[in-house]
Amino acid sequence: MKKFSIKTLAFLIILTFTTCSEDFLTVENINNLSVESWYKTMDDFTLALNSCYCALADGGMFGLQYYLMFQSFEDRILFETTGFDQFNINSTSGNVNNMWRAIYFGLYRPSMLIRNLKDKDAADIPGMNQQQKDNYLAQARGLRAMTYFYLVTIWDSPVYYNEDNIPDKDLQADLTNGNREDFWNQLVKDLEDAIPYLPTRTQLDPADLGRVTKGMAQALLGKAMLFKHYYYYARFGNAGSAEDVADLNKGKQAFLDLINSSEYELIQPQEPKTRLDYIYAHLCNFSYLDLPSENNTYPSENNAETVWQVQYSDERIAGGWLPGWQWSGTLNFQYFSPHSSSFRNLEVHPDLYNEFETAGAPAPFAIDPRAHSSMYMDGDTMHFDPSHPYYKRYISGVNNKRVARSRGLTLPDGTNGLGLKKYYYPVYNELNAPRNDPFNRTIIRYADVLLMYAEIQLLLGDDGSGLARLNEVRQRVDMPAVGALTRDAIKHERDVELAVEGHRWFDLIRWSFDPAWGIDFAQIFNGSDGQANFVVGKNEFMPIPLVEIELHAGQLKQNPGW
Repeated sequence: MKKFSIKTLAFLIILTFTTCSEDFLTVENINNLSVESWYKTMDDFTLALNSCYCALADGGMFGLQYYLMFQSFEDRILFETTGFDQFNINSTSGNVNNMWRAIYFGLYRPSMLIRNLKDKDAADIPGMNQQQKDNYLAQARGLRAMTYFYLVTIWDSPVYYNEDNIPDKDLQADLTNGNREDFWNQLVKDLEDAIPYLPTRTQLDPADLGRVTKGMAQALLGKAMLFKHYYYYARFGNAGSAEDVADLNKGKQAFLDLINSSEYELIQPQEPKTRLDYIYAHLCNFSYLDLPSENNTYPSENNAETVWQVQYSDERIAGGWLPGWQWSGTLNFQYFSPHSSSFRNLEVHPDLYNEFETAGAPAPFAIDPRAHSSMYMDGDTMHFDPSHPYYKRYISGVNNKRVARSRGLTLPDGTNGLGLKKYYYPVYNELNAPRNDPFNRTIIRYADVLLMYAEIQLLLGDDGSGLARLNEVRQRVDMPAVGALTRDAIKHERDVELAVEGHRWFDLIRWSFDPAWGIDFAQIFNGSDGQANFVVGKNEFMPIPLVEIELHAGQLKQNPGW
């Protein structure tokens, strides 16, 4: 059922390099094995590289906290209580601390590997050749670039370092806020240095699914340049500058390199197109099992639409810790799924359902088919196999907590609650369910690449190719083409195509830095459901954990408003 899981020993490498103290940036040797004695053989570097992948999979990031916070914050999902919906976090929040720790693990480990490998001759490392050295460095740089991206978009200007100035205990008092420019510049350098030495998706050994590929790095480079336009240029009044245009063109070219590689494609509904074919062609990207319609089968995660997925498994790891409680799955199913043993913390806001178009929907649908692949509605079965114990009907108030109805929010068709379907269909119901969730988490998929390319084209002045790519996404579900590439068209398409995948919050924040996008937080977050606590100039970024500020003797400054 699963494809790639990091070795148990890779998890243990964490203990070699990090401490369990309150300071998540401190590096202490708590074992007899020193860093200096570790990086000697090919096996040493392999285990060190594997540990670099653990950070994004950690419960502090995609294993739980990313979705717990950012999906609760966004306007299309309701949290069980009004706490997260109203941004009730602070600098002492455990959720914030856990995410900070996980992402800085993700910065420290690749930086250590790069520092200890880049200047060594491959011939001096037993078992390693030059091609392997180049690839290991490329993987580490690709992973580190991802951590730079999240650090600068989540915290704005937190602590910055690379392999040349990795902090140790003696440097803690001198750590201060990094320059935004350093994050963006090093991110670009890492990716451009990595891309030539990475395999394509189809060149990757099946045993290595989930490792950084050329397409992953290209997609991240394109995404970073698009986001930099908002976070770095538009935010400070420099949109349209020569530097901004150059970066947008760099991002455009990265997307084109990926698109023109023919390595990726949208999973299409196959003939004869039935209701299930439309739904499964979209939903299979978020399933741990292949999805069978009446006449066709749709490939699950790591398919041709997958650009970057964090890999998970339901194989228990004895004595392990990351990312869950001695499992190699996530805790997301435990918190958010419609499983009867789940906490069921999240529910889809009725406004998302109402965003899906009804005009032009293909038969037999009365609404854009993506509504049915994104959310559970009353009467949906939660498994495709009639013999499975969870071949049951989704019932509002049983499989969710009627959060919407409790807040006075209703749907025209009488459905009392909408459940998250992506990543939660078919319902996982094995021995350790729902804690050992095996669903991979998608960071970037091909549909997202096409929509980001369309957005860059809009910003640069579309030559028609941006509109064509946006309509390519719509064509997958036979929704009618739109006639013009506009901001409203992009906002709508990202809203419905990428619904409940974890993108919406960051879309709203980045667009808010450019007034042309018309993002009105008072209207978005202060509506009828009472989300009244979004503060412009504060809530765009997370608070830096107070423990870090106190530890660094006041040199590390808190973000505004926190």
